[in-house]
Amino acid sequence: MRSKYLCYILLVTGIGYSLNGQQSEPPKGKISAVEILERNLIATGGLEAHKALETLVASGEFRLNNTDRIGDYKFFYKGPGNDMLEIRRISYGFNWTGHHGHKSVIGATSEGLRPPNPGELCIWCVINGVDTGIVEHDWLMLMQWDFCCAYESIELIGIGEVDKRPAYGLRFTPKKGGIPFLCFYDRETFLLVRIDRIQRSRTSRNRAETVDRVESIFRDYRVQGGIKLPFVIAIPRPEGDVVFEVSKMKTNEAVADSVFK
Repeated sequence: MRSKYLCYILLVTGIGYSLNGQQSEPPKGKISAVEILERNLIATGGLEAHKALETLVASGEFRLNNTDRIGDYKFFYKGPGNDMLEIRRISYGFNWTGHHGHKSVIGATSEGLRPPNPGELCIWCVINGVDTGIVEHDWLMLMQWDFCCAYESIELIGIGEVDKRPAYGLRFTPKKGGIPFLCFYDRETFLLVRIDRIQRSRTSRNRAETVDRVESIFRDYRVQGGIKLPFVIAIPRPEGDVVFEVSKMKTNEAVADSVFK
């Protein structure tokens, strides 16, 4: 038990000190976490454009190693406090995760697979070892622009490299004992280019919990409805990279409340 706890603590604290296997550098010059977030807001369309975004629907497919299509997805957003990621994986089933009025919503149906026993991981909610809730959180971070109430602290921890470009690393510590995570912002464009998180899971109630780091990399930013958003989210994994690609995106169109229930 003690060794598992120490492993978890080392991952949480160590997540701030490595990037692509390299030691991160201290930031040079005078810039703060607040300034980086302000510049990110400007780079993605500005405050008024973000405030004007009431709904967003993005859909597309996800691939393994950028070649084989393994499923489709759709993300719904309706501010404030409503979002839903729907995943349909070929030969596995359909699952959804999100929030309705800031309350968590999660569910799944299978295609020929037995439901999980109590305490087991829903195997059709996982893609190459990644809980689909991580992708939902990716989209939430892209939608978020007001950080004043959700986090205990946001700290600038250093400069690393993402896709061979320097990036500022900010550590977000959620309130109410949430697990810290890192966001990396391109040093020139100030776009969000990567998120590192700690994932805790177990395949059954009787098996030991596993703890590992999951990276989400954001590419191919485009303007849609006045907001600049990535059309590719890539998640590198030892079993093969999972790549989510947007094929359609619509903003400020009617979205029924039933989507989030």
